[in-house]
Amino acid sequence: MSVLRALTVAVGTTLLIATISSASAGNVFFMKDSPLANMGEGDLEAFRSAARRALDDAGDGEAVRWENATSGAGGLLTPLSTSERDGSVCRRLRIQNAVGGQSANSEFDFCRQADGTWKVPPSDASRN
Repeated sequence: MSVLRALTVAVGTTLLIATISSASAGNVFFMKDSPLANMGEGDLEAFRSAARRALDDAGDGEAVRWENATSGAGGLLTPLSTSERDGSVCRRLRIQNAVGGQSANSEFDFCRQADGTWKVPPSDASRN
């Protein structure tokens, strides 16, 4: 798996959620053995859909479950807090995934863009 794909998957499969800026393309090698690096297309589709629901609709502390019955992969996406940053709504999202016998937890900040997509702020991407 390429480093770029691993980064994309690790920050909430941002092909769907948002486009990560090149400034956030820092240290991604720690993700090569993570559940996110082993997701298939069906897993990614289920994950992306749940991430949108969690960021758009779930209240703080309200977990949104995702699962792919075919692969057995799944997890929880939980918005932890909502804030405002530079005029945008931002949410801290806990990501818990289990794929192919591996599990992992992470947290990322996402900010809603003018077009309605969610993006990890460049200053936060390297912290996670």
